[in-house]
Amino acid sequence: MRVNGGFLQIRRGDAPPRLLPLTGDRLVGGRSPDIEIVFESDTVSRNHMELVKDEAGDWWVRDLRSRNGTLVNGARITAHRLSYGDKIQIEDYVLTYIKSPHEPVPSRLSSPTENIGRLTLVEGTIGPVRSLRELGAPKIDASQLSRLIALSGQLLATEDPGDRLRLLCELMVAADLHGTAAIALRAERHGEAEPVLLRPPALLKASAEAPHISRTVLRAILQSGAPVVASTSDGGKDLLKLSVVIRAMSAIAVPIGGDDHHLDILYVALPSNYGTAEWLALVALAGELFRQAESTWSAREAAEAQAVLEEELGRARDIQTRLVPSDFSAGSIEIGFGYEACKWVGGDYVDALRLPSGQVLIAVMDVCGKGLEAALIAAGLHTTVHVLVYEGLGLAPLVRSLNRYLCATLPPGSFVTMCAMVLDPTTGAIEQVNCGHPPPIVIDPRGGLREIETFEHAPLGFLDVEEELVVTRDRLARDHLLALYTDGLSELLDERDQMLGVEGLGAMLTALVRGGRADTATRAAGRLRELLADYRGLAVPADDASFVIVLRPTPQVARTGPYQVFKPGAPR
Repeated sequence: MRVNGGFLQIRRGDAPPRLLPLTGDRLVGGRSPDIEIVFESDTVSRNHMELVKDEAGDWWVRDLRSRNGTLVNGARITAHRLSYGDKIQIEDYVLTYIKSPHEPVPSRLSSPTENIGRLTLVEGTIGPVRSLRELGAPKIDASQLSRLIALSGQLLATEDPGDRLRLLCELMVAADLHGTAAIALRAERHGEAEPVLLRPPALLKASAEAPHISRTVLRAILQSGAPVVASTSDGGKDLLKLSVVIRAMSAIAVPIGGDDHHLDILYVALPSNYGTAEWLALVALAGELFRQAESTWSAREAAEAQAVLEEELGRARDIQTRLVPSDFSAGSIEIGFGYEACKWVGGDYVDALRLPSGQVLIAVMDVCGKGLEAALIAAGLHTTVHVLVYEGLGLAPLVRSLNRYLCATLPPGSFVTMCAMVLDPTTGAIEQVNCGHPPPIVIDPRGGLREIETFEHAPLGFLDVEEELVVTRDRLARDHLLALYTDGLSELLDERDQMLGVEGLGAMLTALVRGGRADTATRAAGRLRELLADYRGLAVPADDASFVIVLRPTPQVARTGPYQVFKPGAPR
């Protein structure tokens, strides 16, 4: 099984955690027994949330309109891009996003710098290296716990990571913790490189030299990943090298961060009589408080970055939505629009512009890809089409100019499908050019369906050659409905991953006409959006979905829809 993007560690209360590899592109979580992540709780919705991997390889969590909501790092979300360490809460379940099954809290400490100093390591016989499990239950004094609680508050109030590390090390050499030196270092988990200092050592005596570091202790903590202590009382000369003072003949090492390749360690030297379970527990608890503070700061900064990202994406979505025209009438035709991006922004472009001749240019385009890159291309298409129309270019020259522009500007492997037509409101005459796009559909007043015949050219931006454009002709009769659409409609998936298809889309349009829901273009477009949403259900759209509905009603029929009537040259 190929793993894309790490794991979820799933916890519920005191039960042992389980590990879920993030595979594929989509995982649904909820109470339903036939989905990927099952939460056994009556308060969880059947389809509660989902995890979706975007084209950049990032995982997003999205709430599926659940009854009680989905939280990320304590905040209720609709959609959230996951970062390492994020915690998703579904009722009493907590899902933590991690990159590997045994990965610790990621280190947020600065990289080592050259001017801090160097470490001296020795192979001294420091005595047996033991963990808390081997030493038994410790007893911790209330005053010492108070110091640790105060440390936690200081760490959560200190923004600079280097200052937080300084506070931790300085506490270790405070009078009531009896350390003689405290060193923060970074060691390779599986390499031969020497450990390096993360900050200057904290020393009990400012004039003292930094202690030597026991390789034995380092090997023990790197192997176990757990806090360890070693001490002696035999006064051996090798042991004295471990400390700046002769009394310091114990060493405690606890993990304070790291990643797949490195482990960040707090190394504390103490007199030999403090190499006990109590002191190991104290230093280990201080290290755990430090790790929790780093995780909190990471979550806080991730939330701030997420808020900025969502604000920027919201602005981009608002700008792109404003580029979609409002429903309008021109002469004896009515035009309604539908546009939905599968992400914050999308790569579809729909438009209709009245030409100086009184005809209307209608264009539907679909940029290969999704997300920001496709959205930027779509916005560029909007600008380019409007400029070319205002320059007076006809249909074929406009398409050729678009192709030249896209061949010169699109990234490698990208292209744009397009269906563009010029429609005469008076006669219903249609001239059309199709470049790799689904053909338009026409529904007659009795519900009969046909596709407009097209000559399919290569998508725009695909071939940098001047091929001869074939302009096909058709006619939109009175009281017929014309629909242009992107393949996000015909390829729409429901909750069972069943595709709507062209036949399903045609059936929806036929139902609109037969059911009398197509008396205005606005009403038809609104009802089609509802039908598409009902079909999709709780499934998240996999592609942008856009369409244009055109009606050419019989003149005698009064129209009362919310239309703007545009005159030539009037701003829109």
